[in-house]
This record gives sequence, structure tokens and C-alpha cells, in this order.
Amino acid sequence: MSEDDDPYRRLRVAAIFLTSVGVLVALLCFYVIGKVGEVPKAFVEVTERAMTEAAQRVQPLIGPTILKQYADPASTPEDDLTLMSRALGNFSLLVKGDDPLPLGANEDIAEVLRGKNKAHLRFLPDDSPVFDKLGRIIDRWGTPLYFHAESRDHLDIRSAGPDKQMWTADDLHRRYDGSLLHGDALLAPSLFQARARGGAG
Repeated sequence: MSEDDDPYRRLRVAAIFLTSVGVLVALLCFYVIGKVGEVPKAFVEVTERAMTEAAQRVQPLIGPTILKQYADPASTPEDDLTLMSRALGNFSLLVKGDDPLPLGANEDIAEVLRGKNKAHLRFLPDDSPVFDKLGRIIDRWGTPLYFHAESRDHLDIRSAGPDKQMWTADDLHRRYDGSLLHGDALLAPSLFQARARGGAG
């Protein structure tokens, strides 16, 4: 088998490179300690971030594995929202802390999944099909998802549906507890009433 046909060649090269970088960083640390007596905090933070990012380049990202069937023609829109919820849950477990996910807009959540989080953990690549050209998380019809966070542990996800218009009857809304709202429940005057209908049905 030639080198070009070896599927693990790149991983071996990356591992050798990562090891070399680690040795150089260690030598530099010893040098800095010898000169100033202690390693500056900023230097430590930059080094840790560089090592984390290098390690992630060697290891496959977790997000694409979880979202492999996302927007698959053989699956349903309901499956998509379940997968997205599962991916966000796994991300929160990996990053840990009190606020792994921002209580903000779609763009904020998309950024942390691409690595802009306190752990510098890249969960999804920039070219993941779950992102549109503006970097937003989209549904299978190409419309940005709507995220509603009631708290750190309670995140609802809503798709605009096939008409690509949010807040219409064909929307699909997944609540943090896994239940789904469609049709009449989504046309209620308020989200609270929609949930009451969904629970009564």
C-alpha cells in the first residue's frame, strides 16, 4: 500500500508534529522559568489554548458524529431537532461550568460550537452543513433555527418549517423536555398557552 493510500498517514504526521510542539513548549517553559522565576499567566493561557487546538486537529470532532443524520432525507424534521438538542447537551457536558451555552441568539450558540468558548473546545467545523454562509445554525430548509433559553438547562428549539416563515402553522417547536408542538398549539396567543395545549393533548 502506498503512502497516498494510507488513511492514517495524516494522523501519524499530526501526532509527530504535536509531540514536537509539546517538547518545544516544555523547553521554552524551562527557559522562561530560569530567566524570570515563574511563567507569566498570559503565556500559560496561550500555550494551553495552542495545545488544546492542536490536539483537536488530531482527534476527530464529536459534533459531526452526533449530527451525522441531521437533515437527512431519510429522517424527519422532528429527528433533526432531537439531534440538535442532543448535540447541545453533549457540548454542555464537555465544556462544563455554570454557563457552557450562552443564553442568547442563534449566532452566539453557533460561535461557541465553533470553538469560541471558555474551554476553547471546537465541537463543529466552520464548514459544517448545519451552518449557513453567515455561520448561523439552520434547519433542513436552510432557515436559521430559533433558540429560546428559559434557563441554562432549559433550551427550546424551533424550526420555521417548509414555508421558511417563523411563527406560522407549519413550524416545529421542540421543548427542553423533549415534547413537540405543532399546528394549533403553535398558533396560540402565547407560548405559555401553547405549552398548556401541548400538555393537555
